[in-house]
Amino acid sequence: MAKRGAYILLFLFILHDSAFNQLLRLPALVSHYRYHRALNPNIGFGDFLSIHYQLEDDGDNDQEMDRQLPYKHIDGHSLQQVFVPLAKVVDIKAVTYEPVNLHYPVLKDHNLPEPAISSLFRPPQELIA
Repeated sequence: MAKRGAYILLFLFILHDSAFNQLLRLPALVSHYRYHRALNPNIGFGDFLSIHYQLEDDGDNDQEMDRQLPYKHIDGHSLQQVFVPLAKVVDIKAVTYEPVNLHYPVLKDHNLPEPAISSLFRPPQELIA
C-alpha cells in the first residue's frame, strides 16, 4: 500500500510541476470545439486547432474561452524540494595506524661521486706521460 501511495505522490508532483497539468484542460478543448462546431458545422478538428494555436486572434471574440485551452498559457511558478532522510545510521570509525620505523644506512662521504669529476664540463687535467 505504501508503494502505491508513493507512486500516486510521484505522479502528483510530476503532474503539478511540469506541463502535464495542461492535460487536465482537455475537456475545455472538447467543449470549445463543440462550441465552434455549433457555429460552423464545416470546421474540422485540425482547422480548429490551427485557428486557435497558429493564429494570434481568431476573430470570434471568445478570448476568455481561448485562454482556457490546454497549452495556450503555461505558468510554471511552483518549486518542490524532496528530502529523503537516510534509513541507516552511518558510523565512521577512526582507524589507528602503527608508525613504521625505517632504518636507512649511513652513507660515507668517500662513497659518494664527486660532481666536478663526473660532470661533462670539467677543468683541464694534466697529462702524465
